[in-house]
Amino acid sequence: MELEASLRSRRSIRAYQAEPVPRGIIHEVLDQARWSPSWANTQCWSVFVVTGATLDKIKAAYRVKAQSKAERRFDIPRPNPDWPPELQARTQQLIAAQQAATGAAPTQPPNQADFFGAPCMVFFAIDERLRPEYACLDVGLLVQTFCLAAHGTGLGTCIMAMAVAHADELRALMPQSRDKRFVVGVALGVPDLKAPVNQFERRRAGLEELVTWLKE
Repeated sequence: MELEASLRSRRSIRAYQAEPVPRGIIHEVLDQARWSPSWANTQCWSVFVVTGATLDKIKAAYRVKAQSKAERRFDIPRPNPDWPPELQARTQQLIAAQQAATGAAPTQPPNQADFFGAPCMVFFAIDERLRPEYACLDVGLLVQTFCLAAHGTGLGTCIMAMAVAHADELRALMPQSRDKRFVVGVALGVPDLKAPVNQFERRRAGLEELVTWLKE
């Protein structure tokens, strides 16, 4: 039951308190997440935990990119935005719920460039020599486990493609990542539970929309 409650209550957090996250807690969450499954146990992921001055530099660089409307350059191509209508409808429902709760349009790029005020960003990457198809699946498993483990400690997370929209900028500010391809970034911090953007009702498609049962 404890796991079920965690699965159902975890949500994307888009407003954080300013207080830093203790390194020991981040270490604990990552230590749990590293038990995620991976293809043939290759554990092909690399993780970069960024706080303090380095995070401030990344946020500043991203704000400049947002203000100048610079082209986004992802290491891993984003999905085609021409989603089937039924998938677009789910996104529109999310946007409408967020706007109704906050009284404002969905979060704009400058706010995303600040990573919603998160005091910590965790970037997930793969070796540049790897084909991304299964490597990204493995990273996805790690990211989900990381977010659930963080939720279990009372921390909030938000999985952000935008966080790796300027991958070359990240490598310039994090030389240790020069041979990596960034997959996604995750904002991490203490949730601001009073913020309306963290309170709106979320929905999920019913099993009848997602599952096909087959029998002889």
